[in-house]
Amino acid sequence: MSLRETVGSAKCVETAWGKLINQKDAYNFGVRHIAAFSANLFQLMRIIEPDWEKRTAAISETANGFNMAACGGDPDDPYIAAFYDEWNIPEFCDKSAWLGAIWGDSGDEYENMAGRVIQFTRNRVEKELDTCPWDIVGSEMCNMTTGMFTANFDLTSKNFENEVQLNMCEARGCGNRHCRVVAERRDVTGLPKQGWLDHRGEAYFPVHDTPEERTVKEGQIIRNGKYTNAFGEEKSFDWAYNWVMQMGWVWSIQFPLVAMGDMCDDDDEFERLLKIVYATAGKNQFIEPSAYEGMRDFLGVPKEIGRVDSRIMGSYIKTLLDCQLVPCEFTAFEKDETRIHCDCDDFVGRYEMAPLDELVVGYEAQWNSAVKTLSGPELSVWFEGVDTEDMEIVIGKKIDNRML
Repeated sequence: MSLRETVGSAKCVETAWGKLINQKDAYNFGVRHIAAFSANLFQLMRIIEPDWEKRTAAISETANGFNMAACGGDPDDPYIAAFYDEWNIPEFCDKSAWLGAIWGDSGDEYENMAGRVIQFTRNRVEKELDTCPWDIVGSEMCNMTTGMFTANFDLTSKNFENEVQLNMCEARGCGNRHCRVVAERRDVTGLPKQGWLDHRGEAYFPVHDTPEERTVKEGQIIRNGKYTNAFGEEKSFDWAYNWVMQMGWVWSIQFPLVAMGDMCDDDDEFERLLKIVYATAGKNQFIEPSAYEGMRDFLGVPKEIGRVDSRIMGSYIKTLLDCQLVPCEFTAFEKDETRIHCDCDDFVGRYEMAPLDELVVGYEAQWNSAVKTLSGPELSVWFEGVDTEDMEIVIGKKIDNRML
């Protein structure tokens, strides 16, 4: 028996201080931050439209419309054909609406929504989730997901029309122990078609409640290092990590932004409110001493580094972007000024087909306020060269007599 020549290697994110964050923790950090950005955005939506029913119906309709638009209305569209091929769905399988459940289940697992498929038959699908990183967003999002899932079922139905009644019977974002989505065929149950606000009812057939001791805390991607679908097709951890860092921004950020565009027809007022909401979130981010100390420990900041030091916030932003798989690099890393270079197209284009200019506005407001509680009011965060390849995120000293 002989010893190994070297220690093993592992995928990780390295902070500016040499602290290694393993891939699983980096993935969790990145996913949860998409959910946090989404939670702030939904707060903005509640200011713009105070009526729960109106904003929930609007966001659900938008999510459904965008998912449906991915395919031009033709069941033989190459997009759908590629879906069947990608998931290794056999030719003899009935191409009916229940295949949409594969779509929904895979998306859950890529995003670390840990749970199980309770039933997966032609007439009924029941999916139970024990965790959801987006459980901090609110009930509107819980309802919105059924709009997206309905599109998944419609896209894979024979007649390209709604064949199921779909209910999120429980939602962790509303205080339930599980999230539970049930899809039941209308031609079997006799159930009516649903409106956008009708997707939170009870299932027609009884549900199964998994005992708490048998629940899971992490999705297949982390537990098994891969996701395996009902037909044995697999997706790797690397693939799923990249997928959620693209698509997580689309459904939980892009869809609400489009819906809010119809709610608020004044772009200047929208941006003003967006800055206020994200600045407020930033000011509370490190307000507790434990949060400040915890972030220093997470980043591996040496004890001799004082509090009023731009490198602390700079290393936090750089680590966050690295965990989100956004290419960036330091161009300055000094006590009084830290600069992070990032191509603006990379920063706003997490999913290239749906760039999000609001990421610059939101993150600038949030980080500028967060540095005030992380390091002190002497330091600020601002963006330079926005809309260029040479965009830089700057952490430095600035006096602003109208500081928000």
